[in-house]
Amino acid sequence: MSKRIRTVCIFAITTITIILMVFTILLFGNNRNVVVVVDASLKYQIIQGFGGSGAYYESLLFSLKEPLRTEVVDLLFSDLGISIYRMRVWTRIESGNDDNNPNHFNWEHFDFTSDPHQVWNAKQAKKRGVNMFMASVWSPPWWMKDTLRETDGGSLLPEMYEEFAEWLAAYVIGYKEKHGIEIGWLSIQNEPDYVASWETCFYTPEQLREVVKVVGAKFKSLNLSTKIVIPETADLSDAPNYIDVIMSDPGAAKYVDVLACHLYDINYFTPDAGIHRLKTIAEYTSKYNKPFWQTEYSYLRPERAGTFEEAIMAARHIHNTLTFGNASAYFVWSLFWVEGSPTLVSISRNGSSYRVNPVFYAVKQYSKFITPGSRRIHASSSSPQILVSSYIHEESNKVIVVVINVSNKPISLKLYLKNTLLKESLREYRTSRNELCVFIGEAGLSENCLETIIPPESITTFVG
Repeated sequence: MSKRIRTVCIFAITTITIILMVFTILLFGNNRNVVVVVDASLKYQIIQGFGGSGAYYESLLFSLKEPLRTEVVDLLFSDLGISIYRMRVWTRIESGNDDNNPNHFNWEHFDFTSDPHQVWNAKQAKKRGVNMFMASVWSPPWWMKDTLRETDGGSLLPEMYEEFAEWLAAYVIGYKEKHGIEIGWLSIQNEPDYVASWETCFYTPEQLREVVKVVGAKFKSLNLSTKIVIPETADLSDAPNYIDVIMSDPGAAKYVDVLACHLYDINYFTPDAGIHRLKTIAEYTSKYNKPFWQTEYSYLRPERAGTFEEAIMAARHIHNTLTFGNASAYFVWSLFWVEGSPTLVSISRNGSSYRVNPVFYAVKQYSKFITPGSRRIHASSSSPQILVSSYIHEESNKVIVVVINVSNKPISLKLYLKNTLLKESLREYRTSRNELCVFIGEAGLSENCLETIIPPESITTFVG
């Protein structure tokens, strides 16, 4: 063979090899052997729960025709596995000042029948095992505000701080005595940094600090165990200033139990854009030694509602909030909503039908398996295409690993489990474009290692 021919052959073989490598990368991605390591000896925050709201459409679920109503209630409050139900503090329980004495409850003037649908929803949740209830104030009653209306912002009048505290205490007491619903957590104001056409109320950090002092003192004087949540800002980036102002004052900080906010300054469909803000909020919650709850998040693009893209993004936001924000709780905005809106379960306005959207199953991959009291433990991935978080329930030694494949290629995975008591196998559940939190089967362990293929654009939960 001549030197020229030999050179041509070597070039041809090299070219074919490169083409095959490129084809393999295109087909399978360049992470064919991704390594994930879970180490139970490195422990982080305790998970207090997953939750959601029925706010503004409380009647929608109640009005759904049977047997559809029972089916949806079972899905939301049993099958989904949420542990916290978020409600509104109802203004109409005190539509006018009860007696102008904030230190005396004129119970005849309070109306605890004005929100029957919210009460019905809460009772259905409780009947199915949900025992944590959080309530948020959207606005104080109109007569406490400088605008004399509950919508379009406005502020709580300083001379009404004591009356506001009385109203909140009456709500907590009335819900327990009249309805058997114990409000365990109460947010002083939903989105104090945001003014909208619906019920809103604006607070500066300093104003919210002073209100916390009054409400906290009121709850303490009445021996109410309800925990105070602040600042529940609309934007993650607004939370640190509110937190610093309130928590740097010992007179206010002593009454605060949970630091919470929403994620509306993060584009829903580019979740990683908010990682640096989540890291910042984790620093603040660590600084003040309080748990962080993400209590509301969604988006306003109905053309993407009900799509799988919506679902995979929800999982990525949960992952980022738990791992970068060290959140102890994650809430979706709407557990149920009208057709055509971003929600877990869509319900027709006339109550004749419903639809379970893919995002329901994406959330379920977390909420069903990571039970309250679980602790996040260390988990690392050798590829940015594989997002992983892991949890252990220390009483039962149950281990949960959630894996998201964000790529459009299947990925071969080696999952190593360190410092756990697992011996034989993990149960595998998956949501993808073709699967809705389905049980895949038992995945066997060999020397604390599991080898498997993670399908493209999927969320897989391993439980053992």
